[in-house]
Amino acid sequence: MAKGLEVHMVFEKLAKHHASQLLDFELENKQWFETLIEPRAKSFYSIKGVTEHIDLLINQMNEGAGYSGVLLQNNIIVARANIKDVSNNEAFVGYRVAEAFTSKGAASFCLSQLINIAQSKFNITQLKALVLENNPASMRVLKKNWFSSHKYKCKRYNYKW
Repeated sequence: MAKGLEVHMVFEKLAKHHASQLLDFELENKQWFETLIEPRAKSFYSIKGVTEHIDLLINQMNEGAGYSGVLLQNNIIVARANIKDVSNNEAFVGYRVAEAFTSKGAASFCLSQLINIAQSKFNITQLKALVLENNPASMRVLKKNWFSSHKYKCKRYNYKW
């Protein structure tokens, strides 16, 4: 496990039974996330909205178009991570870490899990990530995990193997 993470943390594939935990995670960190990434629609912030979101992600996983996971500590979601837009041996990665778990290795651990899943389940040879300029912590996580930066309005990162 990544430095700073407790032994009792587990990375799981997102499932319907995570709905109430995911809603709690998103509501608790809503203000924090909105300082770093585009806000979600208001309709997302209900058990119905989160359940529909999970159903969409499960369908994408079943179609081989992506992967969504959650990092849990004591059955509480502290981070979530995904692979999306799988096409031609390429895909995008993304992650959200609870504000209370920043600088504790959660993002690096999630990203390492995504890299392993991308290679083993999808045969992906290039991962990409988009990060807004106001998110230096995510930039550091990507660089630490061998992603290289390309400057655009937001930073674009690539990882090839």
